[in-house]
Amino acid sequence: MPLTDVIIYLSIIAWIFPIFRQFRNNIFYFFLFLGISDPLSLVYLKITHNSPGYMTVIIAPLLFYSINIDRKKRFTISKIEIFVFILTAVLMFVISNLDIILLIVHLLVLIRILYKIIIELHYKQIVSIFNMVLAFYMTTSVISLIIYLNGDHQAIILFYINLAFQILIAIFFAIFKEDHPKLTYNVTPVFKD
Repeated sequence: MPLTDVIIYLSIIAWIFPIFRQFRNNIFYFFLFLGISDPLSLVYLKITHNSPGYMTVIIAPLLFYSINIDRKKRFTISKIEIFVFILTAVLMFVISNLDIILLIVHLLVLIRILYKIIIELHYKQIVSIFNMVLAFYMTTSVISLIIYLNGDHQAIILFYINLAFQILIAIFFAIFKEDHPKLTYNVTPVFKD
């Protein structure tokens, strides 16, 4: 089996474990959609022999939606989330390269995670290392897509190196829960008189 296939299958397996670790947390649905997207894409490829990107692009807006789910509240959908769903659907008919659509939606997910980090920092004066690692993961995902879209030989090698690195990030999310107390730090300002 080629090394690239080993990396792909290890990545698929690695992203299933965070689903179970984050089960009772707000971020559970994000990891659920993230963890099932690759296996569903692989099954779609094997059954239809079409691009597995269709499944990934269909699941991508669900990642955007699931970032801000509060499991203690009723499920709601905001106007921005509806916009992302409609944008993805429209782009599927307008842009033939599904990786570009995925890049756009993953960039929106990254912006939403960064927004969440900034809001927590501003209003609650806390920094969540978990959310920082999540933002780092989405940054690597966006960079990986940009590298992949470049399409030359070195870009493909960098894509697989990045995918292998993301396996380590998956292990982090499989070990630590979102609400782990050692991953949250208060950053209250110190005022001197």
